[in-house]
Amino acid sequence: MSSTGHSRYRQQEVTIHLGRETRDAINASYVHSSAQESLNALLNFFDVILQPVIGENAYAPAMADAPNRFLLRGRAMPTASWLLIGTVDWRSGLPYSVVNDNLEFVGSRNVLRFPTYFRVDGGFERRLSVARIHPWVGLRVSNALNSFLPSDVQANLGSPAFGSFYNSVYREYRIRIRIEK
Repeated sequence: MSSTGHSRYRQQEVTIHLGRETRDAINASYVHSSAQESLNALLNFFDVILQPVIGENAYAPAMADAPNRFLLRGRAMPTASWLLIGTVDWRSGLPYSVVNDNLEFVGSRNVLRFPTYFRVDGGFERRLSVARIHPWVGLRVSNALNSFLPSDVQANLGSPAFGSFYNSVYREYRIRIRIEK
């Protein structure tokens, strides 16, 4: 290992904002990017893993390389007492490397990718009047479509579960209360 590693990130972005004042707004952005790095960076080894896998140094897609990403956020107030919000997030899957039973890297590093990420969040709030207090009470839904959004993969060729993805974000409901005077 040496201290001669390097990284490169390039992106092109298109952003659109539509809206009037604070009542209604839609923001959409698309980013096309490329992230490459030396894969034996020192920061990769400061983790909870007692014996990290250190392979030959390679210059390949970075662990956070998502070449395509589309993000849409919106809010609307159809009346003074109703608020609707939503977010759509779509991006290319992140890269990962394959290892063998000895935890040695097999083939080129970071050439395989997680599944495409597609998440929809939404919610609404209703303004109520209780004496002099005007709370907003609402419901938020994270991962509203219950999309499969794994954060881990079985990348060991020797495992019978090789190529399986795990630990998806699940759908979550939250009650939201905001108090204004």
